[in-house]
Amino acid sequence: MVSQEAITYKQKPVKIIKDQKTLKVFHDENLMIVLKFLKKGPCSIADLVSKFKQSNNEKSDKTIYRYLHKLIQVKLVAKAGKRVTSNEDDDIISETIYIRSAKAFITVNPIDDRDCKGGVECPVWEAIRLLVGQFFDNKGDKESFAKLATKLDRDIDNLVIQMFENADDETLDKIVDLDWSGINHVMQFAGWLAMSTKIDIPKELEKSYKS
Repeated sequence: MVSQEAITYKQKPVKIIKDQKTLKVFHDENLMIVLKFLKKGPCSIADLVSKFKQSNNEKSDKTIYRYLHKLIQVKLVAKAGKRVTSNEDDDIISETIYIRSAKAFITVNPIDDRDCKGGVECPVWEAIRLLVGQFFDNKGDKESFAKLATKLDRDIDNLVIQMFENADDETLDKIVDLDWSGINHVMQFAGWLAMSTKIDIPKELEKSYKS
């Protein structure tokens, strides 16, 4: 049998995910397995059925289609194109193949999705303000700290997006091998390191803890 693939979808190097609907996908074991199988390249529904079977977790083609539909809805998977296969009798079989929308998915928990929405009375910022304030021996100004924390949070997200969008293939390959919580850790740590080169964080914090 001879197969040829026509890939029409251009895969992004990285996709930044902020909305809660998409983030919930990463807590669905079966959807995560599909994304894992697609890491190595485009697959047809038949390919995915076979991969599930090899992992002793049989799924029907209808079930796989349902998984793919959910992933397509949140734009984590796309139709990559077609695979055309011909056998010795010159019979032609055409299959739709699917691909991840990006090599790596980066999950970001946006401020606007937190209960406090980044406001002055935000319990997250208040806890951080009190904890970090111990270093300054000063509980500080709630409003000043909330403004700084909100700004830093957004600036860090933007820096992370820039870093991942400019990452080379070797870097992205390492990231893809991590699970979603590992990717989040990379994102947070790299973001803070990058931010520390942009501003004097201790100095900015000290301003926020003015009497």
